[in-house]
Amino acid sequence: MPDPIVKELLIAGPLQNVSIAYRNKSYIADRVFPILDRVDPKAKIARYLKGSWFRDEAAIRGPGGEASRGTYKVDLLSIATKEYAFAKEVTDEDRRFAASQMAPPLKPDQDAIEFCADKIDLSKERRVAAIVKESSWIDGAGAGGEDAEGLWSPVGDTNTFLADIAKAKKAIQSKTGVTPNALLIDYATYEALKQVAAILDKIKYTERGVLTKDILAALLDLEEVIVGEAIVNTAKETKAGTEFTASYVWEVNAGHGMGFVYYRPASPGLKVPSAGYQARVAYEDGQPRRTTTWREPSRHQDVYEVAEETDIVQTGADLGYMFKDTFAT
Repeated sequence: MPDPIVKELLIAGPLQNVSIAYRNKSYIADRVFPILDRVDPKAKIARYLKGSWFRDEAAIRGPGGEASRGTYKVDLLSIATKEYAFAKEVTDEDRRFAASQMAPPLKPDQDAIEFCADKIDLSKERRVAAIVKESSWIDGAGAGGEDAEGLWSPVGDTNTFLADIAKAKKAIQSKTGVTPNALLIDYATYEALKQVAAILDKIKYTERGVLTKDILAALLDLEEVIVGEAIVNTAKETKAGTEFTASYVWEVNAGHGMGFVYYRPASPGLKVPSAGYQARVAYEDGQPRRTTTWREPSRHQDVYEVAEETDIVQTGADLGYMFKDTFAT
């Protein structure tokens, strides 16, 4: 009689060192605009109007005469923060069965906090993207910006990427005296730019001859190139839980790409221009984000909540130039 076949006697169980989860690998909201921390919920930003500062009014003063005089104007930009929060419950049963020998490798408490934090991150990503995409900038085209007609994706001579960036930089500098220092593009546009002959020709003598964000920034004489990769599920939830319709957060029109040339300072300060700011209100412990938990005895569960109070504001419409439909038209 043959020996038992051990493989056929194994009882299926979940692997303890492997699990699968889909989530955005990167959020860029906190890098797009400088952050104003520990502000009042109803604060105001003083904004010097630029007209007076660029007017040549100095004149010769004769002996005993008076110097020419002038003034400047200041307006106030209002901030109104709102708290965004999300909560997830963890039942006693979840904890108890998660500790069972044959349970999947779940950590209910840690998973709940991470899940809530990710919801706050995604919400802010979309709100910052909305300010960029739905505001009117110096391009003069209104919300959504200038139509690039998909001409950032051809690999050959018809590609207008370098010319368009130069045009945007000149437009901002000529109206503000400030040279833009950042470019924000969506993932599809960035991938397309890696194949553009005019760009590859300019970097062919670099160490690897491969386009990276740092090399692209240096090529364009910018401090940073930021790539928006986040997606959002726009399908309504059903009982099955498998519904999924992906949309790129940073695209103006789905599948068509975007680009945003703008100026943002390394840090906020007095008389420091910026295309936008993110204002955050600190919580009782001085931190910009709060994680709390409470017990619901009758339900035999604990609830975890993550919250953040912010406002995203455009502060300099003439410090940004927007392009839409960069990848396709």
